[in-house]
Amino acid sequence: MPHDDLDPEGQVHAGAAPGGLAEVHQAEARLAAHLATTSALCEAASLAEAAPRVLAALIDHLGWDVAALWLAEPEPSAAGDAPRSAARASALRCVEARSAAHGDREALAEVLRQGPTLAAESDLVGEAFRRGAPVFRASVGGVVDEHAARAPGWERAACAVPIPCGPRVAGVIELRSRAPHRGDEQLLRVLASVGSQIGQSIERWRAEREGARAAGELRALFHAIPDLCFRLDAELQIVDYNQPRLSELHVAAEALSGKRMTEVLPLELGERLDRASQEAHEAGAVVALEHAVASAGGERHVEARVMPFLEGHVLVLVRDITERRRTEEALRQREERSRESQKMEALGRLAGGIAHDFNNMLMVMLGYGELLIRRLGPDSALRRDALQVTKAGERAAALTRQLLAMSRRKALQREVLDINAVVLDMQTMLQRLIGEDIDLQTNVGRDLGSIKVDKSQLEQVVLNLVVNARDAMPRGGKLVVETSLGEPGESPAARSFAPAERDDDDAPAAGGPPYVVLSVTDSGNGMDHDTLSHLFEPFFTTKARGKGTGLGLATVYGIVSQSGGLIEVESELGRGTTFRVYLPRVEERAEVAPARARPSPAGGDETVLVVEDDDAVRKLIVDVLERRGYGVLSAASGEEALAMLAREGEDAVDLLLTDLVMPGMNGRELAERAVAIHPRARVLYISGYAEDVLAGAEPDRELALLQKPFTPETLAQRLRDLLDRR
Repeated sequence: MPHDDLDPEGQVHAGAAPGGLAEVHQAEARLAAHLATTSALCEAASLAEAAPRVLAALIDHLGWDVAALWLAEPEPSAAGDAPRSAARASALRCVEARSAAHGDREALAEVLRQGPTLAAESDLVGEAFRRGAPVFRASVGGVVDEHAARAPGWERAACAVPIPCGPRVAGVIELRSRAPHRGDEQLLRVLASVGSQIGQSIERWRAEREGARAAGELRALFHAIPDLCFRLDAELQIVDYNQPRLSELHVAAEALSGKRMTEVLPLELGERLDRASQEAHEAGAVVALEHAVASAGGERHVEARVMPFLEGHVLVLVRDITERRRTEEALRQREERSRESQKMEALGRLAGGIAHDFNNMLMVMLGYGELLIRRLGPDSALRRDALQVTKAGERAAALTRQLLAMSRRKALQREVLDINAVVLDMQTMLQRLIGEDIDLQTNVGRDLGSIKVDKSQLEQVVLNLVVNARDAMPRGGKLVVETSLGEPGESPAARSFAPAERDDDDAPAAGGPPYVVLSVTDSGNGMDHDTLSHLFEPFFTTKARGKGTGLGLATVYGIVSQSGGLIEVESELGRGTTFRVYLPRVEERAEVAPARARPSPAGGDETVLVVEDDDAVRKLIVDVLERRGYGVLSAASGEEALAMLAREGEDAVDLLLTDLVMPGMNGRELAERAVAIHPRARVLYISGYAEDVLAGAEPDRELALLQKPFTPETLAQRLRDLLDRR
């Protein structure tokens, strides 16, 4: 290593032993200085702790008057992988300085007063820092050189060595003396070794600080994990755990260290995790498992991940997934209900479409059958045949009504009702229906409020549920019909059946329990899961051939769904069944409608416009009305009817009788435009398949509807009643 500033002619320090003895003493001193600095650096925990001892050792053993330690602040940001010789000078601060016992205290104070300075180009310390190599300066022949002349006047010798720290220079060690010193390679090598040791110690302390910080962050991260977490050693014993999470599984926190998983977790879970930990440790792979743990609040579900960790350790993460499982189960049930509802919707559309066409055919059969019966005498054999035809038609009409109710295509005549009054009025009839071997109990709740439903359809729901319960108790039993307030989902064992889409108009009233509940409970055979999954499908039945059509419960589902409600079923084989029908509670009060006199079926002389797209039905209605004296106009479409009204004039028509569902313009649109032309005209709708044309309008006194199929007598009564309201 070149040292341009070494002075081989320099004088020996005053008092040094001459000859070889001096060199031995000098070597011993330098070795002692090296050992003392090494000991100080090894025993200290930081540079601040080691620096005073290192500087004192240099002064005591090497015979210098002042020793100082300079550090670069801030550390060079551009050091990186650059060579030390290329390191740029930075702000250097004297962090520690020591003087010999005989030293000049004022001179030492002067060194310390310099504080943070920039190493100037001519400064000894700055040069050593920039070059990354030792620098020695001394007077020659008793004459101070130009560099020494710019230093404080008492120095006769000075040297500085860099402190290498990785790829950069971290600082400088400086020695000063009032007496001249001989600079030699051995001295500078000793000082360079001390500088290297200090640099290595700085790196070691920094690494220790970083390691401690990383360990602290790792531990903080470990304890911040939102799961129950254990760290196991190679013997699968607990060495750490996040104590705040232990309460989730009711695990005691005391003295867990050194124990195995089987000793701290519930028995079966602990055993499974212990086996999983062994597997993860041996295979070096992640092991996952799920487990159900019994607890006071019900079964808890946990998910565990066991994975290899540092130094042969194993990390065990246990997460409580109970709420997630509940959410997933609720979503699964909702999806299942949606699929079932969509299936029922598809079947309903098919059944409704068939019923619509059947109604038109039945309308013609029943209408002409009644006209034929009137023409035949009471003793005619043909009359008896005609009666059989009409009876068969009536049974077919009842079947189509069930299909329409099941498919939610039947136009409902909704009214505000007290459900208790409906149930109590049916009690006697229900008792006769189920027979004496079944004990019927009727329990009605108090202050239930009102519901808005079609009364006849509600009675059909009660009747079908009671008949279904009766058939489930062939050897007798107990049947309970009761009413109450409640909400769906209160019984976890119940299975819910609800339409995929609910109308906003059917939302229950706010405040208090939102639903009025009709419950029908039997002590019969019960049902298995497979039967429950098909329960409300049309034509599905568990009864013997000829004992049922399979439309009873499908009709119940259709009526309840169309009324804005839903159904829950709770059943177990051998333990009976409970049906709960939830109907939205309304704020309106049920009122008893005053009895009205039965309208006379007599005819009249008013003019009726009949609009029906089915030719046979239209011809029948025209025939019936003309026989009773009415003036009749007829049209096959809404457009044809409007053109006819425009020709006939303002007072030409007293009543518009129109089918609701027609190609092109439906009956609702026709009525609105017809009334705009003839404000005095009454409107009577006829339909067997209302579909969506009545959406937003409730059939009431202002919207008269006659459900197909109907008889000529029924048509005459409704027509006369409507015309007499004027």
